[in-house]
Amino acid sequence: MNPHDGFRELDREECLRLLSRVPIGRVVHTRHALPAVLPVNFSLDTDSAVVMRTSADSELVAAIDGAVIAFEADEVDAAARSGWSVVVTGRAAMVTDPA
Repeated sequence: MNPHDGFRELDREECLRLLSRVPIGRVVHTRHALPAVLPVNFSLDTDSAVVMRTSADSELVAAIDGAVIAFEADEVDAAARSGWSVVVTGRAAMVTDPA
């Protein structure tokens, strides 16, 4: 990254801290060979994995279970022209344990 562009890379701990501050993020996946973005409620589990709650037969589960996806969350202060964005990339998996 260019040191003069106002952006900086965040370490894992800072990303987790920032993610814990916001309740809504976006799942980015492929739908009919096109990118699709869906806002979702989420939380972090004890292993710091992103967890989204939905029904097992939802369209979201059908679209992303087993697929490589991106998850993005952010916080923006438009007046100050500042903020942050965290992007997590990985394989989605359905978890059926209610714990």
